[in-house]
Amino acid sequence: ESATFTDEIDVYTMDKWIKGTQALFIPSGSRVSLVGDVEVTSAEASFRFDEDLMFNIPFKPVCSLTGKVVLTRDPNTGLITSYREYWDQSVNDVLKTAKFGKKA
Repeated sequence: ESATFTDEIDVYTMDKWIKGTQALFIPSGSRVSLVGDVEVTSAEASFRFDEDLMFNIPFKPVCSLTGKVVLTRDPNTGLITSYREYWDQSVNDVLKTAKFGKKA
């Protein structure tokens, strides 16, 4: 429960990441796909993703992005201690993909 969650914008505790994600995005208008294989070692697990996110703000814009997630593992327990997103695009470039009134 002390894991940290990091994206291209900020670092979050687990509670803030869960609450923020639930408040910011509309699940029925969003989608995420894994791209390729999930790679797992004793130190980490990683995978690539492609997603469209519908924001829970007026006009319900949908932004598209791709990237990689790295989950760092505790060497003693194997439990996940951090979640880190690396986006292929800058935050500004992701925001420029916004489309309005379309479901993902």
